[in-house]
Amino acid sequence: MRKGNLEVMSTIVNVLIGVLAVGAAIFLNYPAPPQSPIVYQWQSPGKFMQYKENNIFYKDEPGSGTGTVICLHGFPTSSFDWYKLWPALKRKFGRAITLDFLGFGFSDKPRFHKYSIFEQASIVEELLQNLQINRVHILAHDYGDTVAQELIARHLDAAKEKKNYVNIVSLCFLNGGIFPTKHHPRLVQKILVLPLVGTVVSKFINYYVFRKALGEVFGPETWPTTAEFRDFWGIMRHNDGYRVLGSLLSYLEERKTNEERWVGGLQKTLLPVHVIYGPADPVNPPEFIEYYRAIIPKPSMTVLPENIGHYPQLEAPEATVDAYLNFLETISS
Repeated sequence: MRKGNLEVMSTIVNVLIGVLAVGAAIFLNYPAPPQSPIVYQWQSPGKFMQYKENNIFYKDEPGSGTGTVICLHGFPTSSFDWYKLWPALKRKFGRAITLDFLGFGFSDKPRFHKYSIFEQASIVEELLQNLQINRVHILAHDYGDTVAQELIARHLDAAKEKKNYVNIVSLCFLNGGIFPTKHHPRLVQKILVLPLVGTVVSKFINYYVFRKALGEVFGPETWPTTAEFRDFWGIMRHNDGYRVLGSLLSYLEERKTNEERWVGGLQKTLLPVHVIYGPADPVNPPEFIEYYRAIIPKPSMTVLPENIGHYPQLEAPEATVDAYLNFLETISS
């Protein structure tokens, strides 16, 4: 190849590299979508608790009923998942509380942090202690299910050691990986959890990738609206949260490592436990139903219509509230 041709090729390659570099820079620094009025209304009454060196977003609002409920959200979203249930929960309870776990929502999202279910459970404990709550109902979903399982295990440990612990009145799970052997992570989760590869890939997640991945776990007829997808994405983009997704996914391995503690805790606890389950869920498919009924003593479960997927509180809020209130009635009766 002639020298002139080599120089032309070199110029073209340099231009392409420059274009790619500029494109990557624009992509990585593209601003999050503007906050919608409904997200603003959700966030604005919230407060922050300092946990070690990080700030944890939480909501603590009075209701017109009795008792206290704390809602624990799932991956990869935030406490905003509960916004459709929030009015009904405030009518039922005298106090409704929720939080964004470390690395999620409006809480701090430190990079290169070793995220852990154990730490998230400790954050919940400290929040309840700071709010001077010693008696609480737990309503959990997905990632929050696992945090709740650790809280139940700690409840059992405290009883065994005859130590004081928060009085957990009841526990209700929505769809989640309660049993590691029946949980099927999505492809994007398997990629994001890979060392180095996941770190690189997480930097290039955009709204369209996020929308496709999240949409896959909803029922075919109950997808979020475009506005809802943008709200979920905007909250994830807060503090560049999409960049820590791979680190947060360490909980998948934690579930396997601590299966005896967390599943065993559900088998041993004497607390009232209920499951509200959407069967159109590729993450926790219907095989979950029989497995739960087979290994949990006195299993209590509501199976929602077959078109409801992994997010019952968003896909079928009225049916989810009805199922939860019916469960609570069995406790008080």
